[in-house]
Amino acid sequence: MALGPIFSSRPVLSRAAVPGTRATVPRPTTLQRNLLLDLSSAIGLGTTMAIVGVLLPSAARREGLDSLGLAVLAALPFLASMMSLLAGRIGPHTPGRLALVRALGSAGLLVVLIEPHPLLLAVATFGFWGAFSLGVPLQQRLWATMYPSHARGRFLGIVGTGRFAAGTVVLLAISLAATSAGWQSIIAIVAVVGMLSAVAVSRLSLPRDDARPSYSVADSFRSVLQPPMLRRITLAQLFFGGGMVATPALIAMIHIDRLGLGIEDIALAGLAGYAMTTLAFGVWGRVASRIGALPTIALGTMLGSLAIALFVLAPDFGAVILATALLGTAGAAVDVSWPLLLADHAPHEEQGSAAAGMNAIMGIRGLITPFLVMVPIQAGLIDETGGLALCLMATAVGAGLYVRMSGLSRLPLSVVASLRPWLQSPASATTSDSSSSGWPVVLRSRLMRSTMAGWVLKRPLTLLSSFFTGLTT
Repeated sequence: MALGPIFSSRPVLSRAAVPGTRATVPRPTTLQRNLLLDLSSAIGLGTTMAIVGVLLPSAARREGLDSLGLAVLAALPFLASMMSLLAGRIGPHTPGRLALVRALGSAGLLVVLIEPHPLLLAVATFGFWGAFSLGVPLQQRLWATMYPSHARGRFLGIVGTGRFAAGTVVLLAISLAATSAGWQSIIAIVAVVGMLSAVAVSRLSLPRDDARPSYSVADSFRSVLQPPMLRRITLAQLFFGGGMVATPALIAMIHIDRLGLGIEDIALAGLAGYAMTTLAFGVWGRVASRIGALPTIALGTMLGSLAIALFVLAPDFGAVILATALLGTAGAAVDVSWPLLLADHAPHEEQGSAAAGMNAIMGIRGLITPFLVMVPIQAGLIDETGGLALCLMATAVGAGLYVRMSGLSRLPLSVVASLRPWLQSPASATTSDSSSSGWPVVLRSRLMRSTMAGWVLKRPLTLLSSFFTGLTT
């Protein structure tokens, strides 16, 4: 990934290299410094996210947690997301306090060292996501302030690549441990890395005249529901995210119940997903900078729906690896596009309140959706495959809404419209000795005088229609 324009805005040496003068390297610009600090903090965030999002649900299932318990565990991050509504009052308003909140969230993972009980796993999950949610509004404001709009997607792609690369390393370490007993010590190491990496956030800088916004719960919802475009984005994400939020618990049931995978296999599948996300993040960042956030998230949601369809049909571990890798690729597109959508469609002074309102709305959705899927499974009406089929229908609706908003749905129609005159009009004659296709004029005219040849060359659609008519009669 080329970083030349970012790191070449100043000369290599700050003073002329004359005899007897010692050359010095200049200090980095504010943009360079913020990018490196943001990347450092993303490393710690990526390691803890890998543990909480991939390992803890499957570990809880191995410890005897039933399907309703998995639904509760899947709902905890979204219950914690509603804490974003309080960020305007009690949340961090400076990078230093954001670092403290994130360090406390990483430290909460250490409770699993007491005993790998499902209740303690739930406490660690809620503590991490609660701290993360309180920092979401300030993080959105930081990104919108310190990165220029024309290259924001590329910068977020760099940061996302670092975050998921760190998660990939953690999952690889768990996979190499190859025992269900070795993962607790790795969690302890990850918690320490997360606490240390959070210090980098405290060094991020904002403009001096950038005010600290204070907003209420009503202001957060108003910032999301008043702009028409944000309302449409919210509706699409309610459907797509509604199908995605229940999938971790259902995928954990497929891992354990249908396929009987061990912790090392689960970590390997998660490794494939994180590796694909790491590779795709930078690509999606550049795509978003070129074509916009809406087309990018539309493509990502279509890939996410396809991944869930593969999980529905997964017969073995190889299919799980493929589906997880595809889901990781789709997740990179959504993660890159989401802050860009808020930055593009919310006013600068309402970036924090819009992020808080959107996070809370998605949290309310996440509280309801897992139970809508898990209650029929617990009652024996459907199994995990049927639950994933319900999730697939919801994600397909959300992907369709994104495709319609982005204009990608009009692309096939425009292609057909451009080809229709060429398909339906007779072949144009030329006065040159050879046509554009390389056929000599004399030979081509002889072919066209043949009834069947002229029919085929002039009316391909009519021929195809007659062929199918003959088959049906």
